[in-house]
Amino acid sequence: MNSHLKWSSHLFRSLYEKGVRHMVLSPGSRSTPLAMAAAIHKGFQKHVVIDERSAGFMALGIGKATGTPAVLICTSGTAGANYMPAVIEARQSGVPLIVLTADRPPILRGIGSSQTIDQIKLFGDQAIFFHEAGEPSGGAADLKRLSWLARQAVEESIRAGGAAHINLPFRKPLEPEMDDIKTEMTLNSRHPERKSDTNTDSDSDSVRRTLHLPETVNRLIQKAERPLIVAGPANPHHALRNTFQKVIHTLSAPVLMEPGASLQADESLTVNRFEQILRNPEHLESLQPDLIIRFGDQPFTKSLLSAFDAWGTEGIPVIHFVSRIQPQDQSMSSSFSIFCTPDDQIELPSGPYSAGNTEMNWLEKWKEIDKTAKNELERTMSDPKKLSDGHVIRFISNKLRSEWNVMLSNSFIPRDMALFGRPDPHQFVNRGAAGIDGILSTALGIHLASDRPTACIAGDIACLHDSNALLSLRDLKRPFVIIIVNNEGGNIFRMLPVSRYSDYYTEYFETPQNVQFERLAQAHGLTYKFVDTPDALLSLDLQKAPKGALIIECKTDPDASMDIRQRLWNFGSLPDK
Repeated sequence: MNSHLKWSSHLFRSLYEKGVRHMVLSPGSRSTPLAMAAAIHKGFQKHVVIDERSAGFMALGIGKATGTPAVLICTSGTAGANYMPAVIEARQSGVPLIVLTADRPPILRGIGSSQTIDQIKLFGDQAIFFHEAGEPSGGAADLKRLSWLARQAVEESIRAGGAAHINLPFRKPLEPEMDDIKTEMTLNSRHPERKSDTNTDSDSDSVRRTLHLPETVNRLIQKAERPLIVAGPANPHHALRNTFQKVIHTLSAPVLMEPGASLQADESLTVNRFEQILRNPEHLESLQPDLIIRFGDQPFTKSLLSAFDAWGTEGIPVIHFVSRIQPQDQSMSSSFSIFCTPDDQIELPSGPYSAGNTEMNWLEKWKEIDKTAKNELERTMSDPKKLSDGHVIRFISNKLRSEWNVMLSNSFIPRDMALFGRPDPHQFVNRGAAGIDGILSTALGIHLASDRPTACIAGDIACLHDSNALLSLRDLKRPFVIIIVNNEGGNIFRMLPVSRYSDYYTEYFETPQNVQFERLAQAHGLTYKFVDTPDALLSLDLQKAPKGALIIECKTDPDASMDIRQRLWNFGSLPDK
């Protein structure tokens, strides 16, 4: 029997018993044993993607949506190096991922053999786990070690949050005999969910703890008259829903949630227009809390970052409930970091609480200014003459609520969602390294691992950067809508001092592209729509989007878009009381 197939099949059975269900494969010769073993295991959902960079982000999206790593499989040489951007994002945002790189055997390394590079620790410190598996062996001890390796990779990728990399060398011949294939197919058909012969599984049900806070933290919570709750972005499997719900309902404090927070709060507590409100120094002073309670990762909106810096100089205590090991505190302002898991139940002091015992009710004060800001937003957005970025974001936010996944690109898109839209628990962002690469592919991974329709909102540059994802959009079973906000390049650079250098700015920074997205869609056999007016936008009925991929290009006016943002950022004074 070909030991390569037995080795690879044993590894995959071990991964399967640890809960892995998705594989993303890119074609190649040296990975033949892995590809064949994947093909004959019927328990996995297999996705074949020719571009490894796109494949990496697709696997990232699957892990982001499920909390369980997807397996990436590629051949030797530069193929695995294309995973690096997704591996970095996985590490920075805590998404589980498993990378299997096929390799030449040691005898062919370092002597100029074709398609051979040094793949040992290929991703350096960006991977949270690495193991060189060695050449295949059929011995019982070796197979037992392989099962342990599968377990280590899955558990470490989930525990530490990031990519576990296993390098797998294979000698020729790479192809199995037909009898070998039949043997493995028989094993898989008889025991599709059977634990491997060298089972090392010692999992127990997750322990649900009752978390008791330090007495100092309890006193801060009890005595706070103006507590403020802030939620930054978080993957769904990191979101501390139990703790969050207990805190917000105990304190009845204002809640500020960024897009991608994966949390949900009662509308009576949520302040949706904080990106308008906190841009104004007068509001920063008047709405200064005496306690900040944080959830999720590092916030990205300028309003919250500026507020944390301003309030931090006043010595305001910050309690940060965290579910990840990696620090998420750019302003270095957290007084206490409380580590807990999504399953934990938190024990808060029995009271009494000082929250709300101020001259003007603290929550009412926030809600009143929030209402005023909303009215200003509606006035600013009413009767538009030109289509702006804000109109597109606000339309999507209002039309696609909790029944849809919504993937937000980086740059202006998530910031505009905070400014023009509303938070939703099914919004996703790649805010780990916050790059514009892999946005469409991440959205597709989320879509493939979910039973919901999916929308992806991305700028024209981000779409072009990940245009190879369009190759994977055929034969989708549910609606997958790409909304391209075409504002003629990287408009976010208009916010930076470099925009003053007019001789260089457009060519080297904003970089408008003359690409016809309609022809790009046609080349990939995809349905396309074009929107360039507010009326055309309002005529879209996304709830009736057919199954499969749809590209909607929204041609917006960049100058009008910036003008609307500036008007909202200059939101006026607090109402007199």
